[in-house]
Amino acid sequence: MSANLANIYAELMRRYGEDYTITYGPPPTYLSSIAGASEVGKKIVLVFKEDRSAAAASRIKTTPKKFVEKKEESTDMDLTGSPLKDDCIVDAIADLSLDLQLVNSTAWKLEEEFQRGVSVDKARGIICSEHFQHADGVGSVWFLCDGSDHGQTQLLQYEFNKTHFSRGILSYQGVLPAFMVTTQSLVRQHSAVPTDTTIENRYQVNPHMTLRCSWATSAPQPLLVNLRDCEVALSHTFRVGDCSPLTQDFMNQLRILVYIREDIVSYHKDEQQDAGRDPTYRCGHGIDMDELRESINKTMTDVSGLMEHYSSGAAEFDIEEVVHRAKGRRLTDLTDKLWELLKCCGSYKDLKMAFNMLFQCAARCNIVNTPTNKNRLAEIITELANRRLAIPCLSGAEALELLLEVGLEKVYKDYEFIYTESKMCSTNLLKETSENADGSSPQNVPQLRKSLHNAVRGDATPGAGIRKTLLHLDADSRAVGDKYGDEDVAGIKNSYFDEHESMERISKLFQIHCTMEHLLMIHIHLNLPNVYSDVCSELLKKTPKLVEAIDDQLSDVMDIHLAAHYVREHLDGKEPYSRHITIKSLNKFRELQTTFYFNSENICPPELAQCFQCDDKELVKERTYHSWLYRKIRTLK
Repeated sequence: MSANLANIYAELMRRYGEDYTITYGPPPTYLSSIAGASEVGKKIVLVFKEDRSAAAASRIKTTPKKFVEKKEESTDMDLTGSPLKDDCIVDAIADLSLDLQLVNSTAWKLEEEFQRGVSVDKARGIICSEHFQHADGVGSVWFLCDGSDHGQTQLLQYEFNKTHFSRGILSYQGVLPAFMVTTQSLVRQHSAVPTDTTIENRYQVNPHMTLRCSWATSAPQPLLVNLRDCEVALSHTFRVGDCSPLTQDFMNQLRILVYIREDIVSYHKDEQQDAGRDPTYRCGHGIDMDELRESINKTMTDVSGLMEHYSSGAAEFDIEEVVHRAKGRRLTDLTDKLWELLKCCGSYKDLKMAFNMLFQCAARCNIVNTPTNKNRLAEIITELANRRLAIPCLSGAEALELLLEVGLEKVYKDYEFIYTESKMCSTNLLKETSENADGSSPQNVPQLRKSLHNAVRGDATPGAGIRKTLLHLDADSRAVGDKYGDEDVAGIKNSYFDEHESMERISKLFQIHCTMEHLLMIHIHLNLPNVYSDVCSELLKKTPKLVEAIDDQLSDVMDIHLAAHYVREHLDGKEPYSRHITIKSLNKFRELQTTFYFNSENICPPELAQCFQCDDKELVKERTYHSWLYRKIRTLK
C-alpha cells in the first residue's frame, strides 16, 4: 500500500508541486482526532499551501497557560539537599495547571501552524481530473481547504481502492452548546437508519489526566452517555518537569544516581582511550571536611538511634500521607545514613577523602551501628571493624562506584517504605527483574562476597592468615570491559560496576517513581482506593524503559483499563470534555459513515481556515463544543 501511495504522491508532485505543498507521511494531529486514527491510517498524501512568513507566524494564536515564575537558582548542580527537609507548599499539587512549565500549550504540531488551505473548487477540480481518477494505487489523498465555502469544508478525501469508489469530506460545524448534541439530531444528520454506532466520550480530570468511556451499539437511537457497561480507560501523563514539591526530593535522588553513573561511564571510556584524568563528582553543594569527619564518627558510633526504630503500628495512611512521612523517615542502616553525608561532597577529591575518613573510623573506632545492608561498602566497613582488612586506598572511579551502589540501595528503600506503608503492593513488584538466563544475579554478587569471606577466614586458601588489602591487584585486573574489570582475576575489589546492570536498576527505580506519581494523581483527583493494587501490578510488571538521562522533558504515560462502576459516581451528570461518535449504515452496494467530533477546545491551528476566525465560544456560559463532521461514502465500482 505504501509503495502504491508513494507512486500517487510522485505523480501529484510532478503535476502540482510548483503550485502546492504536497507531503507524504503521518496525518495532521487534528485529522487523526476528528476522523479517527484507524480510519486515517499511518501515512497519507496531504495537499495544502504553506505560509511561513513572519507576519503569518506572528498571527498564530495559542492557548496561554498560567505561568509560574521560578526562583533564581545558582548555576552549580546541587541536587543533594536533604530528603528530610521540605519547605515547599504541597497544596499546589491539587491543581497541576499551576505547575506547568510551558507558557504556551497547543494540541497541534508546530509545522501544522504554517499549513493553509486551498480553495474547495480547485481541490475538487484536481480530484475530478481524468489523470487523477485513473491513478494506480491504494490509500488516501487529502486536500486541506480554506473553509471559505458555505459548508466550511476543511478537508476533502479521495481514497484509492480496487473495488469501491470512496470519498470523504470533513467540515467545521462551528461552536455548539452541549445541550444541542442529541441522538435525534445526529441520526437526522446521518440521514439513514444506523446499523452500527461507536461512541467515545473523554472526561478531563486535569490537564494531564483523562478518562475515556467507549462502547458500541446497533440500536437505532443510541445512547450518547453510558456509564454502566462501557469500557473505561484512564490515561495520565507524568512529565519530570512537572514534578510536584511533594515528590521533588525523590526525583532529585534519581538524578544524582544518573549523574554519578554518567561520570563513572565517562571516566572508564576515557581510561580505555588512554586519556588519563581524575573522575568528576558534580552533584554536591560542598561540606566542611572537619564537619564531615565529625558527622561520620557520630553516625558510626552514636547509640541513640538504635532505640528509636520507626514504627507506624496498626495505623493506616493513604499514599499522600505516606510520601510525606517517607521524606522524614528515620534511616536505620549505616550505609543509608552515610549516603546522606557522602553525596554532599563538593568534588571527587573531597569524596575520596571522605571515604578515607570513613575507613579510618571503621578501623579504629568501636562501631555501634553495624551495617545491615548487603552492599560492598557495608562489607568493607564490617571487615575493617573486625580487624580483618587493612585500610583500603581507593583508585580510579571506585569512590563513585561505591557511592552509586549505596545510593541505589537507599533510594530503593525509600520507595519500598512508601509502597509497603501505604499497602499499595507487595515488595516483589519493586524488585529488579533483570536476571541472567541461569537465574544468577547479573552482578555476580554472591561469588564476590564468597571470595571476601574465604579471604579472611584463613581456611579457604594457603596463606589466608595474611592480612589482605582490597587495593593492590595486579595490572591485569584493571582491564576494562562492559563491567570494567575482569571477574576471574584473583583478588578482592574495592567496588563493582556494570554499565548495563546499573542502567537497568536506575530505570527500574524511575519506573517505580513514575508509578508513584500516577497513583498520587489518581488518589488526589479521583480517590479510587480499590484500583491502586491493580494499577501497581499492571505498571510495575512491565519491562522498564531504559533511562540513560533524566531531564525535564522525560515523561511517562499510564494507560490502564478500569471497571465502569469505579468511575460512575465521578462522571454521572458531567458533560464529556470531548465526544467522538461514528454512525454507519450499509447495504450490498453502499456504505455511509458519519463521524461527529466535539471538543471543548479548538484542536486546529486558528489560522488554518477562515471559518476559525469568528469564534463566539467565549460568549456562552455553559459547556460548548467546537464541532466537526466527517462524512464518507463508499460505493461498489
